[in-house]
Amino acid sequence: MPALEDLTLMHYRLRRHLAQGGMSEIYLAEDTQNHHLVAIKLVSNERQEFYERFHREVEAMAALHHDHILPAFDYGAYGSWYYMVMPYIEYGTLRDKLAHGPLSLKEAGILLEQIADALQFAHDHGMLHRDIKPSNILLRDGIHVYLADFGLVKRLQDESAITQAGCLVGTPEYMAPELAEDRATPQSDIYALGIVLYQMLTGQVPFKSQTPMGVYWKHLREQPIAPSKLNPTITRRVEQVVLRALDKDPQRRYPSVRSFADAYHAALASAQPVAQLNSLSRWPTLEIKRFLSISNLRAIGNTGKLLRSAPPGKVAATALTALFILCVLPAALGFSLYRSQSHSNGPSVGLASNVLFKGKTPPFVLPVTPTLLPVTPVPTRVKTVNQPATHTTSYIVSSTSNQKYQNKNDPDHDGQKGGDSDSYRKDHDHDDHDDRPDGSQPHRGR
Repeated sequence: MPALEDLTLMHYRLRRHLAQGGMSEIYLAEDTQNHHLVAIKLVSNERQEFYERFHREVEAMAALHHDHILPAFDYGAYGSWYYMVMPYIEYGTLRDKLAHGPLSLKEAGILLEQIADALQFAHDHGMLHRDIKPSNILLRDGIHVYLADFGLVKRLQDESAITQAGCLVGTPEYMAPELAEDRATPQSDIYALGIVLYQMLTGQVPFKSQTPMGVYWKHLREQPIAPSKLNPTITRRVEQVVLRALDKDPQRRYPSVRSFADAYHAALASAQPVAQLNSLSRWPTLEIKRFLSISNLRAIGNTGKLLRSAPPGKVAATALTALFILCVLPAALGFSLYRSQSHSNGPSVGLASNVLFKGKTPPFVLPVTPTLLPVTPVPTRVKTVNQPATHTTSYIVSSTSNQKYQNKNDPDHDGQKGGDSDSYRKDHDHDDHDDRPDGSQPHRGR
């Protein structure tokens, strides 16, 4: 189609070319009546097939009034072209947005919800889109979604075939495998939307090849790479939702677009607490380390500015973590030490050593106090004389083994080794000498 800039169709003056499709051209135009910018879709009337598709699209957009379906302001024919006037969405398409990388799980869910609403509305009115892809999804302000380009729309009860036999209709990267043999169904639109969700989460389509037939062959024979391998933030439940929408068997996919979107949001809601816990376990530690490294008031002021600029959730997480470390943890440890000490029979230093060395033997050990063996007082025989005896009672070791133990191991009681028996005899010799009136020494047998 030749360049049409500065051409005026009725009261629309074309300004510049915006995009090109398989059978149409889209231009930015100005409505000279109200000076608003609009988008005009032009289709040549040289081919009957193009005219029939254009006529179906006009009918579909006139019948589908939905917040997330791009409306048609006007349509008609001028010269050798058919035209349809639509609002101009300056922000661009989802394809333009994905050129900067994949979306977060939450952002993808927001867009999926709106696309699913529009597509479910079309299905409820008996229409299949058959060309779901990012370039046909427009974004107003980057948030509000419009489903556009119903050029391949087909009614569910329509038995007529515009496309010639043996030709596949659609974009190979987003075409369901059953389209090679069967007609399009709502499940084939769900498959295409599953590819779009896969692309939003990973930044790429699951199947690529050098030729369109090579791509479609992979849809028929190969399984897609698990999305979590391309984006580790994708949870298992979210991945299961995506892969079910891409099942080769249409009967194992979701029964409706609405159930598909609901399953994704349920999986996202179940994974949200885990993601919050991971963020709480990582972020505050770094912030606390940074705060503890501050050595002057000026740096503290800078840290205050940093905390004020941080998201409220992260600041609260940091405060709770610091409170736990500075207050709750020491109190819990002290209470644990008190309980352990009150229930133990050993010395307190042993308890401290167990805490400091995590239950291992500490490097210091208290000396063991030897246990004294019992001694039994035994009265000795006392000889009765005119003068009273100097010693009336003496202590002897109750057994030979105990005497040997004291001689060897108790120097405080025995003095030099072997001196015990001599001292014993010496004391009693003196006693015997005092007992005899004449002072003579008694005879002792050895």
